[in-house]
Amino acid sequence: MYPLFDAFVGSILNTATEVWGFTKSKPIERLHLKFCKRILNVRSNSSSTAVYGDLGRYPLYVTRYVRIIKYWCKLVKSDNNLLRKSYEVALADYNRGKINWVFNCKKLLDEYGLSYVFNNSDGIDVKLFPKLFKRRVTDCFKQDWNASIGRSPILEEYRHFKSGINYESYLDILPYDLRFYFTRIRISAHSLRIQTGRFGNNYVPRNERFCNCCNTRDIEDVYHFILICPLYDELRKTHIDSAIYRRPSVYKLNLVMETSKPKTLLNVAQFIKKAVNIRNNYLNTRNQ
Repeated sequence: MYPLFDAFVGSILNTATEVWGFTKSKPIERLHLKFCKRILNVRSNSSSTAVYGDLGRYPLYVTRYVRIIKYWCKLVKSDNNLLRKSYEVALADYNRGKINWVFNCKKLLDEYGLSYVFNNSDGIDVKLFPKLFKRRVTDCFKQDWNASIGRSPILEEYRHFKSGINYESYLDILPYDLRFYFTRIRISAHSLRIQTGRFGNNYVPRNERFCNCCNTRDIEDVYHFILICPLYDELRKTHIDSAIYRRPSVYKLNLVMETSKPKTLLNVAQFIKKAVNIRNNYLNTRNQ
């Protein structure tokens, strides 16, 4: 699915990007994220940081920036007299203080700490340098991604079991009708009170977002939902390994969330789907 997006949609969005693609272009990235969230079947307001993480995707500006630098390398080393002369004219205009394409290339290299390459362009390796530049851009995004997870209250649980941007195996293992239940729990796109208590008229202080389905006075988060809440005790015995729920811990929950074992994934996803239905029915009955 993603290669098709990159080949057919991404190629159109990034047409002639070597000329204009110096910005991160929020409209283009919104379209990219809309596609990613539709693939995961999560709401549009779900955390984009978590979506990038579980799909192993990077913003499209990474591709644009790399293509620009590849083209810059080509011009610097070109044997074509017309291309070479065009670049020299643009370079001369830049040296006179004009803001042009060469200025933007220099700015892009400056942004990623590679200013010295522009000043020593005759010695660059046109094959190796674009790879170095791509690695620098992706490393910077990874740093921003980690920082975003660290400061996001929504991803407080996610950060404990997700350490990097990589495609998650559960996306290929779980059937579609179970996968999105598991995804929503993973990336905190669920309706447990730990999340719904954050917003608007429903706002409740974090330490008061108690589970409405039991009398434990526990905060209704993913840990409570999967391993603790007595409403799902019988269901838990059927789908969750007893070694996990009899002596529950956050560590064991993290093992469940990051597992790649097909049987475990299927059981946990089935538990989540059935538990969500039980919860909804209980709350609907209670509110009548």
